[in-house]
Amino acid sequence: MKLSSILTLLAVVATASADDYTKCYQLDDIALPNGVPPEVGGLTFSSDGWLYVCLRRSDVFRAKPGEDPKAFDWKLFASGFHNGCGIYSPEPGKILVTQMSDLTSATDTDGDGVADQYRIVADDWGLSGNYHETNTFCPDGKGGYFLAIGTASHNGSVFEHTKGEYSVFGRRGRNFSSVKNRGWILHLDKNGVITPWASGFRMANGIYTDPDGETWSGDNQGDWKPVTPFYHIEKGNFYGHPSSLVWDKNWPKDKDPLLTYRNDLDAYNKHRTEAAVLVPYTVCRSASEPIMIPRNGSFGAHYAGQYILPDNNGTRLCRIMVEKVDGVYQGMVTYLQNGGGLRSGNNRVAFSPDGKSLYVGQTVRGWGAPAEGLQRITYKGGTPFDISTIHITPDGFRLTFTGDIPDLSANSFQVSSATYQPTWVYGGVAQNKQKHSVNKLAKTDEHTVAISITDFVPEKVYEIKLPDLKAADGSLLNNNIFHYTVHKIPGASKRSGLPF
Repeated sequence: MKLSSILTLLAVVATASADDYTKCYQLDDIALPNGVPPEVGGLTFSSDGWLYVCLRRSDVFRAKPGEDPKAFDWKLFASGFHNGCGIYSPEPGKILVTQMSDLTSATDTDGDGVADQYRIVADDWGLSGNYHETNTFCPDGKGGYFLAIGTASHNGSVFEHTKGEYSVFGRRGRNFSSVKNRGWILHLDKNGVITPWASGFRMANGIYTDPDGETWSGDNQGDWKPVTPFYHIEKGNFYGHPSSLVWDKNWPKDKDPLLTYRNDLDAYNKHRTEAAVLVPYTVCRSASEPIMIPRNGSFGAHYAGQYILPDNNGTRLCRIMVEKVDGVYQGMVTYLQNGGGLRSGNNRVAFSPDGKSLYVGQTVRGWGAPAEGLQRITYKGGTPFDISTIHITPDGFRLTFTGDIPDLSANSFQVSSATYQPTWVYGGVAQNKQKHSVNKLAKTDEHTVAISITDFVPEKVYEIKLPDLKAADGSLLNNNIFHYTVHKIPGASKRSGLPF
């Protein structure tokens, strides 16, 4: 990811005063058609301005968005999909949808606004009949696609007759991969060739390739996932959930990966790829589809180039900033929006063609209070008082605010750290918890401060709190809790940190 253009942009947007978040962003409820279950499995815009909404119980509707959130003219475009959870429009009048068994295209060949041709594009994965085996996908920026293939859940059964090869070892565990390629990210190239790309996912409910060609996903906190991870996806890597390994051509056919790693966590930690950013459970319980905030400032230059990670199990949209240190991605997470009328079940996101509005599709699939539907967050202008970026330094962090900040002292900050160890049990708790003192503080300009902290070591997640901080003009800080995942410390000699 290219950071230079982002940093330059962020450096010039800080203003002498800042606003409350709600003055800058407007939240609307978008009315979906009457009589259909408003459980949104996918969202996408076509190049000719149509908003396509894939509903999990079969149908795809489309409309040209207008200013009035209650007056969208929805029309049924396609139907018959089995739990469609990913959608993309490669050209006007055509969509691709990932349903549980395959990736299918639906095309309007006669121009009447309704799809009349359906074709299976890819299906190189199994289906056991388990309710949890949903899939999603994203363009790779090169004419192909990445497909995130979900595992099954112990809460549901499998059918007697399955699609694809069945694995006895793969059937074991809380989240299991009893049929081909479950728990994998696959790559479909522009010629239709499918390649297993990366393994170790519990349920990567969302995948995204950014404008620089870097691919990202989250995963569900659960077994082997102590907290929500935000991953940088690279070919050949293993991302931590052993069930998928039964479909790795290099894994011994007579060896149970779950039992192997349950008995040998050291080997497991050496094998797996760590998350770029770990998101504590209190910040995001169930990650869904990530997306980058437009770099051109259409959604606010103060957050340009950062990522949004929705929470499917909370009324939250997380904001993630990454940077590369010694070749490794790491960074901070906080909120873009927490509450304020946002529903839970945040499952899919799409920016409008002008980049000013973020559409958020919701479904909870039976977990928690019903929270289905479609909402829109529109940037109205202004700059909320917030911390736009946190960058690591050799002895701490450099925090850049969006507006002028008052004089700060070491007592303005509360800093702590923890580690998180993946295990076979569901979720995890913070370990090796430690409080840190700010032993040095330097205000480098009217909106930037650098802090040096005690006992600063890599391979920990640092929490930075700024309780009750106000801007120079009295504005409250939009977010006062931030978490930064430290893998590498710049300019530091090799130190022995604690393993996650």
